[in-house]
Amino acid sequence: TQTPDGKIFMVDGGRTSLVRIDGLETLRRIPEQIINVTSKDLDQARDWFARAEIARQKARGTGMLNVPIRKRAPAVDGSLDDWPATTDWATIDRRGTKANFNSNSKPYDVSAAVAVSGGKLFIAWRTGDKELLKNTGEVANAAFKTGGALDVMIGASASADPKRTRCVEGDQRLLVTMVKGKKLAVLYRAVTPGTKEPVPFSSPWRTITIDRVQDISDRVELAGADGDYEISVPLEVLGLKPATGVKLKADVGILRGNGFQTLQRVYWNNKATAITADVPSEAELTPTLWGTWQFK
Repeated sequence: TQTPDGKIFMVDGGRTSLVRIDGLETLRRIPEQIINVTSKDLDQARDWFARAEIARQKARGTGMLNVPIRKRAPAVDGSLDDWPATTDWATIDRRGTKANFNSNSKPYDVSAAVAVSGGKLFIAWRTGDKELLKNTGEVANAAFKTGGALDVMIGASASADPKRTRCVEGDQRLLVTMVKGKKLAVLYRAVTPGTKEPVPFSSPWRTITIDRVQDISDRVELAGADGDYEISVPLEVLGLKPATGVKLKADVGILRGNGFQTLQRVYWNNKATAITADVPSEAELTPTLWGTWQFK
């Protein structure tokens, strides 16, 4: 607050004291004005985030995740004991702050691992969140808006340009969650030749389309225990043909929510995912920002 003599004061709740802040006495309210924001401005802002993320990845080095082709498949039971110590875990989220002495809160420690065995793709997540998959699923093809989920992006075509800026055939997203106690797995295929009626995802300023959105819940296994999750999906469903030495663009992450609304999107490689209030941005696949899976 500001007192009649122009001084600025703040109540410091941590120490229950009154603090005077010097240097803010010259602050003045600016006149009311109208700022016009156009669709072009929003496009430029979206492009800026993508360019900033590309620059960050170049400075850090684009992520490479080793994906083993295993003789023995892990059991999809929520227990990660059968993922060996040599497993390459992709760090998804380790943000957070030190908790107070009397708090049980901890920084995030979320990671994921990928493997192939017996004609299936297996993915494991360590999230520490037993309630992660709460989701109302009000719109079946847009569960990425209504709560938490497991999320994976895959460019299944080994011949695709790894520097592509637009999706090609094989670029897809698999979203897995729970709705009213039942598993929901939705596959988004960005490009499917011959599609006549692609699925639109719109906001007041733009619309994107995804060629095919398919419920594949019956083809996906899901299990979870104590904040750890596992899924498996047949390779044929994804059009995935892994072999030693093959490299594919891909990413893996999670969505966090409050049970009916998605509040956060975090991924291993693509960190330009802060937007949770624009349907096209949340539906869009951006392979240029994904990392690389290397099959071994």
